[in-house]
Amino acid sequence: MKIASTLPALGIAVALCLTACKKKDIFEDNHSQGTMSMKLDGQVLTVSKQLTGSLYDTANDVMSHLIVSGMTEDNQLLTVNVAFPNKQLKTGTYELNTFRYNTIGWMQRLSDAIGYSAVDLEYGASATIKIESISETKAKGTFSGVLVHDVDETKKKVVSEGRFEVSLIKYTK
Repeated sequence: MKIASTLPALGIAVALCLTACKKKDIFEDNHSQGTMSMKLDGQVLTVSKQLTGSLYDTANDVMSHLIVSGMTEDNQLLTVNVAFPNKQLKTGTYELNTFRYNTIGWMQRLSDAIGYSAVDLEYGASATIKIESISETKAKGTFSGVLVHDVDETKKKVVSEGRFEVSLIKYTK
């Protein structure tokens, strides 16, 4: 009979232990700490959710990629992408080039699936990204440029005063 009276107490103790343990949440645990903001045609946009700083060492054997992105309170998407030749994480100025490296992008709503990006020099796009500090765990920089509409290349938006400072999640082969 002693076993019957201790089982409820043991059950309560196990339940408390299991509910006290924090389970890993793939959406909450895979984001970065930090800040990201920019002006788009003079309007300030600040990332307030899903900020992610990723360092990809998987693209190929000669390149590493930094991708910083996030969403504003009203679900506008901001992204900055930098390619590091020879996998050397270096401070300096990185500009959009004919290989479509070093880009900036913005979408007003993800559901629209159409946005503006600095990807094609031939349509008047430009991007300048200055990396002030970089390591395998943190990145800080500024960015500016001209974004071109994904469908109508006559529509453009100006990015100024872009800034980011984020912790990084590293992905390797």
